[in-house]
Amino acid sequence: MPKVRLFSSEVKAAMALMALLAAPALADETIQGDMVVTANRVETASDKIGSAVTVITAQDIERQQAATVADVLRTVPGISIYSFGTTGAQTDVYIRGAESWHTKVIIDGVDMSNVSSTRPSFDFGHLTTADIERIEIVRGPQSLLYGSETIGGVINIITRRGKGKPRVGFNAETGSHHTYSLGSNISGGTGATDYAIGISRLQTDGISSAAERNGNSENDPYKADTLNARLRHRLTEGWSVEGSVRAMNDELYFDRSNSAAKRAEDDDGWFRKRDRAGRIATDFTLFGTVWENKIAFSLQESERDYENGRLAGGAKYYYNGESQKLEYQGALNLAPDHKLVFGAENKVDSTDQNGTNTLMGSADVTNNGTFADYQFSPLDSLFLTLGGRIDDHQTFGTHTTYRATSAYLVEATATRLHGSYGTGFRAPSLMELYLPIYGTKTLMPEESRGWDFGVEQHALGGKAVADVTWFDSRLKDMINTQTIGGVTTFYNLASTRVQGLETSARWQIAPDWRLSGSYTFTDSRNTVTGQILSNRPKHQGSLAATWLPLKGSEITASMRAVGSKFSSTNSRYLGGFAVFNLAASYDVTEQAKVYGRIENLLDKQYQEIDTYGTYGRSAFVGIRTTF
Repeated sequence: MPKVRLFSSEVKAAMALMALLAAPALADETIQGDMVVTANRVETASDKIGSAVTVITAQDIERQQAATVADVLRTVPGISIYSFGTTGAQTDVYIRGAESWHTKVIIDGVDMSNVSSTRPSFDFGHLTTADIERIEIVRGPQSLLYGSETIGGVINIITRRGKGKPRVGFNAETGSHHTYSLGSNISGGTGATDYAIGISRLQTDGISSAAERNGNSENDPYKADTLNARLRHRLTEGWSVEGSVRAMNDELYFDRSNSAAKRAEDDDGWFRKRDRAGRIATDFTLFGTVWENKIAFSLQESERDYENGRLAGGAKYYYNGESQKLEYQGALNLAPDHKLVFGAENKVDSTDQNGTNTLMGSADVTNNGTFADYQFSPLDSLFLTLGGRIDDHQTFGTHTTYRATSAYLVEATATRLHGSYGTGFRAPSLMELYLPIYGTKTLMPEESRGWDFGVEQHALGGKAVADVTWFDSRLKDMINTQTIGGVTTFYNLASTRVQGLETSARWQIAPDWRLSGSYTFTDSRNTVTGQILSNRPKHQGSLAATWLPLKGSEITASMRAVGSKFSSTNSRYLGGFAVFNLAASYDVTEQAKVYGRIENLLDKQYQEIDTYGTYGRSAFVGIRTTF
């Protein structure tokens, strides 16, 4: 049995700093909550929400100078992110120890899960931060409101919407590894119409996805083009129509894992992905503002082309997937703080594939879902929700989920108590059901139940706030693979339990100083074997300090620490690490800002995925203008 080092000295020191940060944020007053949509599918003040929620704004993204959404999410409590090497490589997001395919990702109302994958999920390696206005993360089972694939939670990404006079923006950045990015956007709102259009490109020579410490030196370049557009028109005071379009084109060279050597090695594989998403919707009210309605249709398409390198004999193959969804949502405002939200949806997924060593096949499946959620306040400081959902799947039949949440405000001590209990499920994917030879049509959905309870404390007249939340989640009928007589099939067997603690804090020390940090403890195990789940660190956290030395200037120093974690690739533990970053910006004029950052300031060598590489010290500079 190998000796386990839970923490390096760097990680221990980093965790101590996080503990010191949280201490001042425990004393006496409250802050009015921001409005959040994702938690209840309608606008709700954050202090009235029982679920665990994190909101990231465009200002937060700009302060971090993050190029990808994955980099933004790395500091969110309860979230773990792992990338298979270079920029653009597969990047998985785990919420509260759940699998990456247990998280639903929504962009401008469109479900972005790739249904052509064996286990549909969203690959964050291809998502840049261009034109993103807001990200809302809801942790815990959310199948009541969002159906399948929401065992871990929901990540809702909202792009910029136009308002006011027409504005033109431009940004350019360059840096290490021959990296550059360019972007431009136009937005505005005139009378009853608002619009926003943005385009961007990111290109880099990257690094070797296979770890250089194992003798791999061939860089894996990447480039991505993104187009995003939104348009809304108000026909009357209570009736509007809107549409959105998103297109992403990506090209990546990648390395592969050598199964015999049990490690990633340089390869000359090539990958191209084309994503298309669109949505049209209309919102209208009846009987004044008593009955709010939304009808929407969305379409999401994904095409993936592969050309393998020498490790896979140069095989060529493709996977295409498509999702169509028609949905209705209603909200009845029965009385102040009494609202009934209900809806129905029809979703059709389809996929086809072919290639050198890939079995040709195509399949489609339909799911119909209905839900209702009652949101009410029996007391002035108590806010509750209770709801249920029924899904009717073409293959396995009906499935029921439910959720209850509560939030209680203690004004005298500026304390908020919050908690939730819910169930979730993941329907078997098209590949798991219908893949030629390997598909198993008798699969049942994966089912989960989970709860959390937390305390949020405000202090120092609203200048400081800390939150501590305990969570517990259990999953049964997890879909695994088995090989009998040389034939691999899918089956329901494994069950897991994940429990842990999420903490976060922020403190406005002075007008020109602010601190923020987070820490997550996660214990995740297969309850059948007792084995710790792969790639789930027990300890991780982040810390950031921002200083405004001069008018228009800002300097942010940040640190991210991750403890050791078990890797199933070679049945061993990967050591913990701490990575430090430094970012600065200066407003040259009211319309122009220059900025720069150094990532991995101390040039730390570490691995997120066993035998796959990560970036060393890297520097970037850029300019952002608005007219």
